[in-house]
Amino acid sequence: MLIAPFRNAEEIFRRASLCGEPVIFPTDTIYGIGAPISDKKANDKIFDIKGRDRSKPFPVLVSSFEQAAELALFDGRCHRIMDFLWSRGSFTILLKGRKEIDDLYKLNDTIALRLPHMPILKQLINKTGPLSATSANPSGVEYTSDTSIIMSQFKDLVHFFIISKNINTASSTIIDLTASKPAVLRGDFDLSCLADI
Repeated sequence: MLIAPFRNAEEIFRRASLCGEPVIFPTDTIYGIGAPISDKKANDKIFDIKGRDRSKPFPVLVSSFEQAAELALFDGRCHRIMDFLWSRGSFTILLKGRKEIDDLYKLNDTIALRLPHMPILKQLINKTGPLSATSANPSGVEYTSDTSIIMSQFKDLVHFFIISKNINTASSTIIDLTASKPAVLRGDFDLSCLADI
């Protein structure tokens, strides 16, 4: 397993992409396992590595609204809500996915996107393109932010690991914007603040 600090993240992802392998890395919420969505081979491996049901697509991290618009369809109101939420916290937003996007990242034509707050992570995504990011734990096993446990869980399965001292333990809140009224799918959030947007 190749272990490196976040300042070497671009090089780690470059090496991983050369052999079609995913990376375990810190997001602005919890540790995730993912790869550039352009690397289908690496993303396909994640299902087997985690023991994840293939009917559960991966959320995708983007660095800008421009990247989001390449993956999802959203109107002006959705854009304003996304801007409101992403500027205030860690929100994963469910949107209608574009037809050309691989089903690895869509469920019933929807795609889950998140714009992280970490500047260094956004810089990385600018270089790699959008990244898949599902929690770094085997399916059915409770997540832990203890890097020694994560490395033990994925020993011999994941070969690239980026570490950080600043890691949170809470997952993002999930908001569904695919219908006329927003809905909370995970987390605790008062939707009334979106009424006038």
